[in-house]
Amino acid sequence: ISKIYVKGKENMENKYYPHLFQKGTVGGVVLKNRIVRNSMGTYLGNPDGTVTDRQIKAYAQAADGGAGLIFMDNAVPVPMVSCGLRADKDEFIAGLTLLAETVKEHGAVPGIQLAHPGRDAAFVGSADVIGASEITFEPWYEMGYKMPRALTIEEIHDLVERFGDAAVRCKKAGFEIIEIHGAAGCIPTNFLSPHDNKRTDMYGGSLHNRMRLLLEIVRNIKKKCGPNFPVGVKLSTEDWEPEGIRIEETIEVAKALEKEGVSHLNIMGGTHATASREFLLPNAFNAKHTKMLKDAVNIPVFIGHNIFSPEDAEKMLAEGNADFVALGRSQLAEPAWAKKAKEGRASDIKPCINCLIGCIDRGMLSHTPIHCTVNPSLYRFECKPVEKAETRKQVAVVGAGPAGCEAALTASKRGHQVTIYEKRCIGGAMIEASKPENKANIKRLIHYYEDHIMHDPNITLVKEEVEYETLVHSGYDAVIIAVGGKTRILNVPGIEKNSVIYASDYLNGSTAVTGNTVVVIGGGITGAETALELNAEGKKVTIVEMTDAFLANFSSACQAYLATINETDIKILTGKRLTAVHENNVILTDRWGNETTVPADSVVIAAGFTSQNELSDKLEENTDMQVFNVGDSKRIRQIYDAIHEGFIAARQI
Repeated sequence: ISKIYVKGKENMENKYYPHLFQKGTVGGVVLKNRIVRNSMGTYLGNPDGTVTDRQIKAYAQAADGGAGLIFMDNAVPVPMVSCGLRADKDEFIAGLTLLAETVKEHGAVPGIQLAHPGRDAAFVGSADVIGASEITFEPWYEMGYKMPRALTIEEIHDLVERFGDAAVRCKKAGFEIIEIHGAAGCIPTNFLSPHDNKRTDMYGGSLHNRMRLLLEIVRNIKKKCGPNFPVGVKLSTEDWEPEGIRIEETIEVAKALEKEGVSHLNIMGGTHATASREFLLPNAFNAKHTKMLKDAVNIPVFIGHNIFSPEDAEKMLAEGNADFVALGRSQLAEPAWAKKAKEGRASDIKPCINCLIGCIDRGMLSHTPIHCTVNPSLYRFECKPVEKAETRKQVAVVGAGPAGCEAALTASKRGHQVTIYEKRCIGGAMIEASKPENKANIKRLIHYYEDHIMHDPNITLVKEEVEYETLVHSGYDAVIIAVGGKTRILNVPGIEKNSVIYASDYLNGSTAVTGNTVVVIGGGITGAETALELNAEGKKVTIVEMTDAFLANFSSACQAYLATINETDIKILTGKRLTAVHENNVILTDRWGNETTVPADSVVIAAGFTSQNELSDKLEENTDMQVFNVGDSKRIRQIYDAIHEGFIAARQI
């Protein structure tokens, strides 16, 4: 009776997201819903490609999260140093089997993606970098990365065989769906791209020839694994590179792949080299191109990239843009994304803010295990889950920015009584940070914190600026200082003029910028965001940076802003500092004392922030309370550091 009841319950239409939780079929394999955990490697494996206990736990966590199909780490078909997986020898089957069995035991279908990084192997430090031709992404060449060597015909044939052999090993290990990584800069894209592929043989020239490698890989796998074994392909709609892959050709590739019998198409945009552009793109930006591909074929199409909420995912399916949603970063931020959506607990899903800090900058680009800004416990299996403290304590949290909010909620989970002091409102610096359109997802994080804090019986919010004496005499056992940084105030002649405002006041909407000609002082992230906002308003903007480099950091945000600003008429002056503000202009001075006059109706100061250690130092020196100074109030950094430090501090109380 129980089996019949459970089966019937599974077939019921989900009242919250009926399309998202409808069963689906990929290559004959039935999936319990339309949610895919997209391949976005954990980098938890050993450097030799063998499986670790942490990797097994990560796969179990992903399957427990409720997605129907789980892709995680890539498996390479050739010997290669990697912290992902290897499938180039039979000795790796045992470890792969553990992963596939783990996913099945936790209620999902195990899939695996076969990938060769091609020219991108230079980025991960591989000794042998291969491609269609001796061509790479131009900025990488300028940075000194190793150039790919062009594969010979014999090497191409050998690579095709290796893909097929690797697929057989993955099938033996118990993976039920295989996906070929034909996107993001991996080897098939090096051949598909008319920019990267300058060959004059059977693998270059026409699109028919440029897609030959990918089609041969599919044929070889299906020959060795059987014609009915599901083999899909991940494709980039466009690679966002000059003279590269475009949607019109991708549609033709999709049609050809369907004829070869592929089980599905997993659609993304861009490459590893252009991934930072995602930072500036709107949610579900790839919907139009994915719909074009879906309309061109009759096999399941997955839509990925910048889909963060269950509402957006449901909309993509309901409007016919795709058959499945493939989520990567969303399920890093909230491993139980699918489970909570199914139960109607969307407000309990911790949202990805599309910052790319933890997953790309401090993950893929740093060659370390993947991290997440909003999920400090991601893959930290060596740490115990947040548990109740032995003794309930009175905790004060000063500031309700990202560090303070995370600290308060974590302390509450431990059973402590928490009082938050915030002179504005929940969100802190996130309020200004969420002003640019591309960072609007931060608003969702503010709402998440707001909802959880306001409904938490262990937390009291006091909307006032707290005094030292109050903290000392209110019986607190611990204090977490999370007041953020304070705006760096410049001391130059004319700075007091009404035409001078600070970027934070502009971004939070409290002060408007007048006039048409604006000078932004400061060439960091805030300066770039401010300049782009002003440029969008039609103003003529000049950015002034005191150092010799503008946005020199290699972070995704810096690279995205730099590329975008280069496409505008924003003027950039480096190696100059503001020395005076006059009625209609500013005076800039370089290190040699040379002065430059720049017209300015308004001046926006975005010269950064300074830390605030005074309160924490005073409390530490004069009280026996536990005192923690976290986030920007300790040292100016990123939202990642603020959230993680707030979490860590609360766990120590």
